Amino acid sequence: MTQQALHGDGWAVGVDGTRRWGTLGAAGLFLTTRENDTTLLLVQHRATWTNFGGTWGIPGGAVEPGESAVDAALRETLEETGVDPEDVRVAEHLVTARAELSHVLVRVPLSPEDMVLAAPVTAAVEKGATPLEAVRSHRITHPETGYPLTVTMTGQLCWETPDDSVGEWTYTTVLGTCDAPLDLFPSAESADLAWCPLDEVPELPLIPPFREALPVLRERMGGAVQD
Repeated sequence: MTQQALHGDGWAVGVDGTRRWGTLGAAGLFLTTRENDTTLLLVQHRATWTNFGGTWGIPGGAVEPGESAVDAALRETLEETGVDPEDVRVAEHLVTARAELSHVLVRVPLSPEDMVLAAPVTAAVEKGATPLEAVRSHRITHPETGYPLTVTMTGQLCWETPDDSVGEWTYTTVLGTCDAPLDLFPSAESADLAWCPLDEVPELPLIPPFREALPVLRERMGGAVQD
């Protein structure tokens, strides 16, 4: 196997076995605006194939090496919604979830010698399957380590390799505002995007950690506006 390198995309496994996305933590953008005296929140309906697929939350994702949580939230929002960071005024940021980790699962690219092991997957892709479909249909593990074959969002085949160098996972929520509801352009990670009246957000089927954090975020948002 090639040497493993720690990067953001991958699972963080808690001591209780729960998996959370982002080996270095994750961050999202709580972006609000005003229209007709109503506060609107940018919400994302997560695609079914994503973590907590089918629920609503805010755009966000894994923090990359050397990247701040604020920069990660703005980058992920741009990628998932088309919202330009230049149109966002960041008020503050806070950690809204944390977990003690057993290990993270680093994604190690296959060496040329390993590609023969992945032949069933590559053959399925050539026949029209997506890389994710092909990996799920052909459960392949490394013959020496037992590490499973997985695929990145860009379609790169990797071995999912445990790494115990990270002890804690955090999710940082970045509070920001913009002048008006911006045009939205969903990526493949979004089933839908919307500017939802903030008072109606609790009525949505929310991702559980976001539902838990929402009261605190609304309180902090009010304080940021007054400041």
